[in-house]
This record gives sequence, C-alpha cells and structure tokens, in this order.
Amino acid sequence: MKKFAKIFILSILCIFTFTECEKQLELSPLGQLDENTFYQTENDFEAASLSPYSTLLNFYFDQTGLGWYQGVLYPDDDVTAPNNSSNDQEDFNWNPNNDQFTYLWEQSYKGIQRANIIIDRLPLAKQFSDVAKKARYEAEAKFLRAYFHFLLAIHFGNPPVSEKAITIISEARKGNSQPGEIWNLIISDLQYAKANLPADWDAKNKGRVTSGAATGMLGKVYLYRAQWENNPSFYASAISEFNSIVASGKYTLIPTFEENFNPNTENNQESLFEIQFTRGDFNPWLPTDFGADGDQNVGAAGTARNIFWRPSCGPGNVCAPGANGMGYGQVHVTLPLQNEFEPNDPRIANTYWRAGDDFLGEPYDPAWSVTGSTPAKYVRQNLIEFSFPLNIEENNDRIIRYADVLLMLAEAELLGNNNVEKAAQLINQVRKRADPTGTILPDRPATVDKNQMFGWLRHERRVEFALEGNRYNDLVRWHRASLINIKTDINFGRTAANQNWSEKHLLKPIPQRELDLNSNLVQNPLY
Repeated sequence: MKKFAKIFILSILCIFTFTECEKQLELSPLGQLDENTFYQTENDFEAASLSPYSTLLNFYFDQTGLGWYQGVLYPDDDVTAPNNSSNDQEDFNWNPNNDQFTYLWEQSYKGIQRANIIIDRLPLAKQFSDVAKKARYEAEAKFLRAYFHFLLAIHFGNPPVSEKAITIISEARKGNSQPGEIWNLIISDLQYAKANLPADWDAKNKGRVTSGAATGMLGKVYLYRAQWENNPSFYASAISEFNSIVASGKYTLIPTFEENFNPNTENNQESLFEIQFTRGDFNPWLPTDFGADGDQNVGAAGTARNIFWRPSCGPGNVCAPGANGMGYGQVHVTLPLQNEFEPNDPRIANTYWRAGDDFLGEPYDPAWSVTGSTPAKYVRQNLIEFSFPLNIEENNDRIIRYADVLLMLAEAELLGNNNVEKAAQLINQVRKRADPTGTILPDRPATVDKNQMFGWLRHERRVEFALEGNRYNDLVRWHRASLINIKTDINFGRTAANQNWSEKHLLKPIPQRELDLNSNLVQNPLY
C-alpha cells in the first residue's frame, strides 16, 4: 500500500495554494497513472486516502515553527518569544504578507483538494470488489475536508468553500463564502463521517479517523458556531454530540495527565483524534511533502517540537544543555500562564519546566528562559539527549481528547442550559484526574452563579490544554459571543501584544498573493 501511496502523492501535487499558477494544473501523469487508470480499486483508494492525512503533517515538521507553532501557538497568551525578540505573530503586527498565515491557508486548501479528489473519483470507480466500502473512503475524506475547512473558518472567517476537486484555473478563482456557508459544509461532512466511519481500526491503521473522532469534532463545531454566530441554539446540538460520546463508554480519562503526552501511551482510551508522527519505521500517514532524494526528511513524518521548544540560551547567555544544537529555545511560557495554575497543581510538571527540575541530568535553570520557564508538555515525556534528524520527533500531537469533550460539554450545558450543577460535575472530573486526593485541587461547588462557574471553566481549559493550540481560538470565540473582552480581560504577557491587539485580530488576513491572483476575493476588515 505504501508503494502505491507514494506514487499517488507525487501524482497529485498539482495545487499548493487555492489559486496557484496554471502550469501546475497541466502536469503530465507519472508513468501510466492518471485519473482514469488509478482511481479504480480498493487498493487505489486505500493509497489515495492517506494523502489528506499527510498534509496535516506539513503543519508541524519545520524547525523554524512554520505553520502551527508560529501561526497558531504564538498569538495566544500562553507563550512568548525568546529574549523579548520581535515576533509579528505574537505582537499582532499582522499583515497580508505574513508567511505563517499564508502557509496555514496553502496547506489547508492542499488538504481539501486531496480529499476532494477522492470524493469526486469514488462514484466513477468500476473495479471495487465490494461497492459498500466506498462509503468508508468517502467518510474518511469528508472528515479531513471538514477539518481543513474548520481551520480556515476559525482563522480566516469566510474564505472560499471548496466542494469539488479543482481541475481548471477558473474553478480556483472563487470569492469569499457567504456567512454560515463554510460551517454548513463542515457540519454536513462530519455528519456523513460520523455515520460511515468505523468505531475502531486494526493495529496497522491505528490513528485513522473514527466515528468517535467525527462525533467529537462535530460537537466542537456546534460549540464554536454557537459563539461565532452568537446563536445559542447550536448549544443543544453540541450537547447531543458530546453526550453520545460520554454514553458510548468507549472513551475515558486515563489515570494520569502525563500519559496524554507520552510517546509510549499514544492513541489511548482518552484520545479521539491525534496527528500520527513517526521517524519512518512505521509511517501510516506517509511523509511530509518536503525533502529531496537523499534528504533526511524523506520517509519521515515527524514534528520539530522538540528542537523548537527546548531551552537554549537565556538573556544573560546562560545556556541549557544542548543549546542551539538540540534546542532552539523559541517558545517560553508566559508569566500569566504560570500564575494561572493553582499552587502545586500536579499538571505543572508536565506543562512547563521549573527551577530544579531534572533536564538532561542537570537542574533546570530559570536563567535559560526570558520568563524563567519553557514548555515541558510533550518535551518532558520525550526528553532524550540526541534525536537526529531533529525535526522528526515522533510524539503524536493530541487534537481531541476526552478531557476536552467533558469541558466542552460543561461549557455547552452552562451557556446553553444555565446548568451550573452539570458544569461543576464535569469540571470536577477533570480536576479529580489531575489530583485524585482532592487536597490540592478541591471540587468546584455547584452553589455558585453562572458567571463564577464560567470563570472556573475558563481556568480549567487554560491549565488543562496549555500549549496544545486551543487557547487563542478559545479567546476569539468567547470574545465574539461577548463572554469576555480580550482587550481588557487578557494579559498576553508582552507589552506590544497588549497594546496592539484590536478587533481585527479576531481574524487573520487573507494572504496578499491570493488576492493578487484572485480578484473575486475580498480582504478581511481593516487589513
């Protein structure tokens, strides 16, 4: 299957952005493979179905943090750049020529195109031994198409919707979608995926999306839409999806918080969906799209988190073990995040490094960081002295886990039904896992008002999911629903960020080169 998949990947690299140059659409097929000869059998679609997955890997592999770490993580109030250096993403100096946001746009539409090819070709395939299997391939592609559209929606607002594979330039020159249009497609795709995906996969396909992943993602989309459109009616749909996950009994909180970020306990019973990384020995999702023959990246599907996050040298040039060679020290934990944790919260140790923690045989020195701390989540659980190549660290990125389902359900119950008691019960499940004794993290009482419980919910989300890429999206959706005011309520831990943030930063700018190529696109306000 991998042989066919690698040939297929090369044959469909025809669109790298939504409006790419015309010559890319006129590439001749490699060998004898073309759209009429390849997309016919189960084996063909088994190979093709991996291509949208591999696009997900492109967000994480680059040692400079291209895409996910700079474009998604930096804008929140959890992390800051090293030594007070300037960083446009973090300081909200956003403009349409920003490479990080352009990359998010490009890779999202690349993943959508790959999913659309599968969806478009399935009805034309004539050599299936079991036609009923087509629904599963379509469901898998629709989940991934929905996920990429979701990323575009929460970052760019109303970008073009793409429901079929682009084969000519005119099809790529679509205008902005109408309000609600992108959310409608996401929901429709996830409903189909939920109904047609398997509940589980065999060992060799571990990590591929399941009906549970689709259900969790669907609930998340309803919750986000309720707040993006300030339409509380969507809370009921979110509650229904999350309750079905709870009632299934398939997922549970694993015994320790740390196990969620340990490479030895990936795809466990708390995980609904995670990005599958590997050093190449077992690579179910294929490699990233980057790297030439003979390059160390070929065959790899890893993340550069370890080297991008691990400490390097602090403001006084006090350097951590392996500085620069094994750690670039580009991500530092803000003081507001450190102060958010309750004293001695057991989750601290697996979220950020503190003075005296063991780091490669040496006590962690706060002088290695501009804030006195760097991220430990994922890194502590995979702390090895040397891992070459450095950008194929294999600790999976957890996208949806059961703790998130519980807290999203708590939020929907609280805001949709004013159910303070239910929200407290769900929040306390997450706290109890972190501290089974309840002596450090006592239960939240259900005798408070809705506003107090919502404050506790915001706190719990922040400390439970710190550094997981959810924080800025949470702030945006709460601001849009008038539940918080980012300008007055949030301390980004950096003077420039606090001064520069304004309402326009609820959306990222549409890339300038897309506007230059497509006159039908309209820039987001104030960019």
